[in-house]
Amino acid sequence: MAKTISVRLDESLLEAVDAAAGPDQMGRSEAIREALELWLKRRALAEKIRRHREGYKRRPVAPNEFAPVLRAQIWPK
Repeated sequence: MAKTISVRLDESLLEAVDAAAGPDQMGRSEAIREALELWLKRRALAEKIRRHREGYKRRPVAPNEFAPVLRAQIWPK
């Protein structure tokens, strides 16, 4: 179920949206919906990266922690 909302945009931004959406015959609503979906995905990814970094700050990589894996990846000569 879709809901209609009102959004204020600068005229120059609206013109840019119309120009970019025009060649694809995409309407304003679809362009704004796609932009919001991408924005939400970007925020979710940024949050995952932040949590990942915090985890490594709490428990940094130990010296030689990945040595066995790296040695296993060496091709014989």
